Amino acid sequence: MNKGILIIVLLYIVVLACIGVYFNKRNRNNKDFYVTRDRIPGWAIAISESATTSSSWMMLGGTGAVYTMGVSGIWLFFGLYLSLIIYWFWFAKAFKKENDKDPQLTLTSFIAARWGSHEKVIRLLCALIIAGFYIIYAASNLVGAGKTVNSLFGYDTVPTMIVVAVIITAYAALGGLGSIIYNDLIQAVIMCFALVVLPVIAWIHVFQSGGIVENLQAAGPDYMALFGGMTTGSAFLLVFNQSSYVWGNFGMDTVTRKIMAIKKDEDIKSGRIAGLITGFVWYFGVFSIGITGLCLYGSGTFSDPETLFPTMVDDLLPGGLSVLVLCGVIAAIMSTCADQLLAVTGAISVDIVQKVFKVQMKERTALIFSKILLAGVGVATFLFALNSGELVMNMVSFAWSGMGSSLGPVVLLTMLDKKASGIGMIATLIAGAGATLVWGNIAFVSAVDVKFGAFFLALLVGIIVSRIVPNKKMQSEQEKTDDQTEI
Repeated sequence: MNKGILIIVLLYIVVLACIGVYFNKRNRNNKDFYVTRDRIPGWAIAISESATTSSSWMMLGGTGAVYTMGVSGIWLFFGLYLSLIIYWFWFAKAFKKENDKDPQLTLTSFIAARWGSHEKVIRLLCALIIAGFYIIYAASNLVGAGKTVNSLFGYDTVPTMIVVAVIITAYAALGGLGSIIYNDLIQAVIMCFALVVLPVIAWIHVFQSGGIVENLQAAGPDYMALFGGMTTGSAFLLVFNQSSYVWGNFGMDTVTRKIMAIKKDEDIKSGRIAGLITGFVWYFGVFSIGITGLCLYGSGTFSDPETLFPTMVDDLLPGGLSVLVLCGVIAAIMSTCADQLLAVTGAISVDIVQKVFKVQMKERTALIFSKILLAGVGVATFLFALNSGELVMNMVSFAWSGMGSSLGPVVLLTMLDKKASGIGMIATLIAGAGATLVWGNIAFVSAVDVKFGAFFLALLVGIIVSRIVPNKKMQSEQEKTDDQTEI
């Protein structure tokens, strides 16, 4: 690594550290740490949310998926952008309104606090689901960092993962959500740069080499097809499955906690504009890199398609630009991974230790405990990444399903179903997590994406069980109403 690259990287780390130190001084308790005490503009929260959900899985896994699929890879981004539209036009406002009735620090607390005698069991299940699946999600980012640096510079993946893990853990532990949001803004700018500059240069090379149509046809006729040359039934399943990312957002602690940080309703409007613009730029950039990569290298060139992005950076960009784009990838990784570590820490510290096991701590002690715990979570995440052996895209898809299919239906039923019961929510959590673990091994349903199938299975289980075993309080009120009607 030359001196110029080293200086840029060191300056980047210094900026992250300064933001972490600033918020460390402002954090007085767990509420400041997990939600922030400051009013943060809606547009900043929106960009942070986009940065959090657009990690290495998009820049490496997303580009690799499009390279493998061709034009039909557009449906992946259709699902992702649809989830953004639903999030900002309905979910953010509805969730904030519901949480404002009884403000909570974590998604687990939001759910559990509403189910009375079943609170402890629900809280424990939610916290374990978040801790387990988010560690897998966070580990995917460390794997992505290792792949990127290895492809560009030939450095071993393990030292790279160690360095990235230490930096992420340090600034997250120092500043909590406040530092994460403002670091996300810096990282989002770098990500936007990377996802604009590389596609533009790549498109120039494609048109110089004969154009997109000729190159895609040379790669194979199905790569030009909107549905990948599939039959009607298979094409329907393609769109169906790729839209499955819509449902995951409802059950993501890293997403819902951003809504909890919104202080004013009007901030949602500015957030909506910023979120939709940022999402479009990023999704179009990732799709463009995958398509142009297919045009320039042909199909089947990469044994690991997730190395396409760093390969294009190395081949197409001069040294200075390649460094900045590399920082874009690392930025994407850091923004997501830091928030995920915070989510796991909150699940264990707030929901399990303090709420389930009733460990009483002074505010300052609880804050210190959270920071120490976050460091331990960082170590656990690194160890899992070290032994994963999986594609980044596969790890993210699995984690997304685990949380989205279990917590997502519970959140929706909690907000929308007046007949939902505590036992019904317990059944939903178990059904969603369980289906995620076994779905791919069941032949007659495996064609349907687990993120879609497991979500709606869990939702159906929750509705049915809630009707079979209603809340006693609700049942008693209904009986009184019936008696009064008879009189």
